[in-house]
Amino acid sequence: MNKATIDPTNNVPRRWAGWWRRYQEIKLIGRDPILAMGLLLVGVFVFLFIAFPLLRVVWQGFFDLETGELSLEYFGRYIDPAFRTYSWNVLWDTLSMGIATAAGGTLIGFVFAYTMVRCSVPGHRFWHIFTLLPTISPPFAIAIATILLFGRAGLVTRQLLGIRFTQGMNDIYGIDGLVFVQIITFFPVAYLIIRAMLERLDPSIEEAALSLGASKLHIFRTVTLPLLIPGLAGSFLLLFVESLADLGNPLLLGGNRTVLSVEIFLAINGLFDQQKGAALSLVLLLPTLTVFLLQHYYVSRRSYVAVTGKPTGGQNFVKEPAIRWSFIAATAVILLLVIALYLSILVGSFTTLWGINYAPDFSHYGDALTRGMNAILSTTFLSAIATPIAGIAGMVIAFLVVRKVFAGKQALDFISNLGGAVPGTILGIGYIIAFVRAPLLVVTIIYALLAGYLVSKGAKQWRERLLLLGIGTAVSLALNWGIGQLNLHEDVWRFVVMGGFLLLTAVVWRTTPQPQRSLLTYTLLGMAALLLIYNLSPLVTRPLGVWGRSLGGGTLSKLISKLSSMITVFTQPTMAMLGFTYLAAGVFVAERLSPTVRYWVTLGILTLSAALVFHGEPLALIGTPYIVIAAYAVRSLPASVRAGVAALQQIDPAIEEASSSLGADAQYTFRKVTLPLILPAFIAGLIFAFARHMTSLSAIIFLTTAEWPILTVWILSEVEQGGMSTAAAYSVILIAIVLAAIGLTYLWLGRAFASQQNVDLTMGGG
Repeated sequence: MNKATIDPTNNVPRRWAGWWRRYQEIKLIGRDPILAMGLLLVGVFVFLFIAFPLLRVVWQGFFDLETGELSLEYFGRYIDPAFRTYSWNVLWDTLSMGIATAAGGTLIGFVFAYTMVRCSVPGHRFWHIFTLLPTISPPFAIAIATILLFGRAGLVTRQLLGIRFTQGMNDIYGIDGLVFVQIITFFPVAYLIIRAMLERLDPSIEEAALSLGASKLHIFRTVTLPLLIPGLAGSFLLLFVESLADLGNPLLLGGNRTVLSVEIFLAINGLFDQQKGAALSLVLLLPTLTVFLLQHYYVSRRSYVAVTGKPTGGQNFVKEPAIRWSFIAATAVILLLVIALYLSILVGSFTTLWGINYAPDFSHYGDALTRGMNAILSTTFLSAIATPIAGIAGMVIAFLVVRKVFAGKQALDFISNLGGAVPGTILGIGYIIAFVRAPLLVVTIIYALLAGYLVSKGAKQWRERLLLLGIGTAVSLALNWGIGQLNLHEDVWRFVVMGGFLLLTAVVWRTTPQPQRSLLTYTLLGMAALLLIYNLSPLVTRPLGVWGRSLGGGTLSKLISKLSSMITVFTQPTMAMLGFTYLAAGVFVAERLSPTVRYWVTLGILTLSAALVFHGEPLALIGTPYIVIAAYAVRSLPASVRAGVAALQQIDPAIEEASSSLGADAQYTFRKVTLPLILPAFIAGLIFAFARHMTSLSAIIFLTTAEWPILTVWILSEVEQGGMSTAAAYSVILIAIVLAAIGLTYLWLGRAFASQQNVDLTMGGG
């Protein structure tokens, strides 16, 4: 072979050099089980709950669900004379709504940001807090308030102005009213983005222009505004995506105009036509994905902005009274409107019948705390579980993206952000299509990845590893088949698997010297104990649920009944989830085993874990609370990743390198060095995640069940049935829960990091 075709650095052909480097990168990461397992688990998570559902939506849009044949029926409606006028009108209304919302929201966000940063507003902290109200309320809370104030029986339109709407009159329902509501709903997002950029602009640039004789207007037009273009463009693109993804506001205020998100919802919930919903999702995905890619491009180019950390020279405040008070007045007017809208929700929750009888009535809260107690508890509980999942996954992804080099890093970063970028309706449809039945191909792929890493620790040679993987998988399938033929009860089957883990525990205890013996023994005992808890927990949860229901259906009754279901979420996960967890835990056991038994104990762990993975209908999650938790975590994952990336980029890698040079492995360095430094960003990401979970609707509306109702879905249902006051009461309760969680977290965070002046506590509001 010609020497010119050989890469001298690794002595392999140049055409294979790229693949060889990727293999070496993966091999290097694989030497640290904690780091490798972290990469493997977050990779599995983003593939299973983001990439796979979206791919299923794409597939479903082109193929008939029943026959499996190629079908372009719903795409053809854009050229079919019988449908094209309506189809193009819906698409045009969708895009015009998105463009108008993005333009108006970005403009108002800029006005607010400029006022807060440059105009020296008295009491700016309170202005900031009230500005963020829309970010911690249900996405359609502003729509409810707008109907209460400006609807056909609104306080302002009918009671104060005496307007009586007749046929043909323009009212709040329609594209114009919808755009108004969405601007008020989403402008705080633009405010946070633009404010962050304004605060980080180096004031010396503007001071230099001023010293050269330029006017303030000229400096603003030629210096400040160009430096803000990435932030303005990013805000515009983000608000465009948020507007197109919104479902609640168009459902309430669309009137006789409709948009794609509503069409998708009606196709699934009204016509039960999954292919139509998937096809329309693809139509909606094209502009949102295009805009997301543009936004991603702009964010990656933000480095040319003069960002130098906290400016040493302070801010250049506007001193001209006319300009300063114009900005303050515009901000105050809009902020008063926001406060009035939220006050109308509060007052409406205490009103007998809005528009007819304004007498105080507290019964709506009684209805909400009795009839809706299950929804309140379910939403809070599932949101609380999803929050640390999103936070931890986000920090692990951020650490891998910023600090590590490996094949697929850009793909991991892109897909993790994609979960929050695509409209929630598309993600919800993807979950229905992907998880209504067992996705055996995906389960097999995930099993192969986890089992492959496990056998790499149990055997050194490739032949031994393949043999180990083949025997373990075959024996597990035979075990499941044999027990199925015997028609044994599920509990008996789990006791058989538990007995296998107890047998492995005994083997490890007798063959492993200290200090590893205790760790490995307790790990295997923990695996057996989880199966024992799975079998015995119904002895507690079922009587608890029966007792709760026997108390008469009051608040205490619902609390106790829901407590039974909450315990079950932890004690009775799906068998596939348990099996994947055991495969991951088995890696750490296999690595520390005595060489004399490593092969056989690894085979036992693999066999028993595979039996759990392939038992029944693995990962058929529709109807379970786990699919809601996954949807929550995916929607807030991008915020956690961005918070982690921003925090890690401010930490000198030399600190972590010093820890590694002293002998610490990756997990110890991350736990003892990196994590304490990024903990404020981690907590801020948790705050954002919890607020987003509590107020999420579009992805969750397809996944809610009678046992696990979601509060935002209940609010929407109340509005559709005319129960505006009850819907307002639910909204107030939801906002109170989110505010309480944020307040308690801020209180703890402020005490824990009082000495850290650079902790950004505004991120949680976003």
